[in-house]
Amino acid sequence: MEANYEAVMTLPEPESPLAAELHYYRGRRALREGRLDEATFFMAEATAAATHRVDYHKQYAELLFEVGEVYHANDVWKRVLELDETATEALYHLASNCAYISQYEEAAAYASEYLARETRGQYTEAVQSLLELIELEQEFEDDEEDELISWHSEAQRQIDKGRLFAAKGTLERLIEHYPEFWPGYNNLAIVNFYLGNDEAAFQTLEYVLDENPGNLHALLNTILLLHEAGQSEAALQLSSPLTRVRPLQFDLRYKLATTLALVGQYDRAYEELRLLKERGFHGDSLFGHWLSVSAYKTGRLEEAASYLNSEEMKQIEDKQAFDIRENLEFRSALVQGLRQEDDVARVEIIRIISNLADDEAFEALALTNKVTENETVRAFAEKCRAVLCDQPFTGDVKIHRAYEALLLAEEQVSEAERMSLEGDFYERFAKLLLSQEGFEDVSASAAALVWMFYAKRDALILEDCAQAFMVPVETLTETIRAFKRTLEQA
Repeated sequence: MEANYEAVMTLPEPESPLAAELHYYRGRRALREGRLDEATFFMAEATAAATHRVDYHKQYAELLFEVGEVYHANDVWKRVLELDETATEALYHLASNCAYISQYEEAAAYASEYLARETRGQYTEAVQSLLELIELEQEFEDDEEDELISWHSEAQRQIDKGRLFAAKGTLERLIEHYPEFWPGYNNLAIVNFYLGNDEAAFQTLEYVLDENPGNLHALLNTILLLHEAGQSEAALQLSSPLTRVRPLQFDLRYKLATTLALVGQYDRAYEELRLLKERGFHGDSLFGHWLSVSAYKTGRLEEAASYLNSEEMKQIEDKQAFDIRENLEFRSALVQGLRQEDDVARVEIIRIISNLADDEAFEALALTNKVTENETVRAFAEKCRAVLCDQPFTGDVKIHRAYEALLLAEEQVSEAERMSLEGDFYERFAKLLLSQEGFEDVSASAAALVWMFYAKRDALILEDCAQAFMVPVETLTETIRAFKRTLEQA
């Protein structure tokens, strides 16, 4: 009913006072008989048919509070004040309702305004007591609120930098202490999804919607995750009812618009984004992108081009390059790859993760035992973890030699070359490792890895490669041949 109220308040003067009386009578009767939903419906109809009747609005506001529609009730009390400035009881109810939903600053403001206008009014003593309670509550909650905000901000920073395991721990601690702080659950669902825990992500969102029905953030996150999981049809179907929703907060309206654009509801997305732009709201750096996409998809080609060529879009393109190590999608892709790829790819990913050299890398590598039965892959992950925490490795000596050879080889190949899309540096090493190659001579093995990498590119001279690693040419030649035979059989 909250969504209908704004529309109701803009209706013209009633056509039939008799209709308003009838609705009001039915609403009062339903209220006396305990049929609250029916009473709310008829009271809404009565205030719509008689927008000037202050008494109807007062009854409706009190009823809305009874059924838990506190925010809507406050809207109606504000309407009462618009209709009758002398209706100071509206200030009392606004103060009381705001305190009920922990909006203490607003509550104190309404209470102070009431006392300024009614020194000996019907609710004066109650309002004075309310102000005292508000002061006590604020003192009690300041520390808790600071802690909640601190934890939530910390989790958001961790997510933004791709520190997903750290964010997961922060959010789990947050919701343990504040079990009804729904933004914490919403962010935890996103983190679980990025970590490849799809089931946990959807379960968390389902819990939020069960405990806090209509939570728009949870609905939008569910649509987003369904789309990302490849369930586009389900995402589109779930988004359809939201095309008729218009949140009051601009941030939430922007999230709704971008989600609708993501699943293909371009008409509604364009409408919302255009309205936001006209009202001076620009959201984040992708606002222009989503507006241009929505304009293009709805046939507004010139408008789309103007957004793409705007100064705002140029500023985004001119932004300094970010550190890939702190990119959320990059780190998420590594963790999900560790879960979903084959063992050759896992060896490559393990080394890339270990190169991040932070607590997140240590946590990610710990997943290896859960995602593969291959003992070589597990042992290589353990070796990388041991290096990260500066602990001795007590596993297979072959794994230790392979790691040392890889380390030497990496010194001669730039990170950009090793990580390039055309590169096969880590793939070749992974296949050798999984093919039971012994890496008996660490230096020769490293030289062979480097020579074979460059053989397809710059035709590195064999003698130069041998000299760089201080191994005899004959030894290097023999090692290269052995590696090639192993790879052919892999």
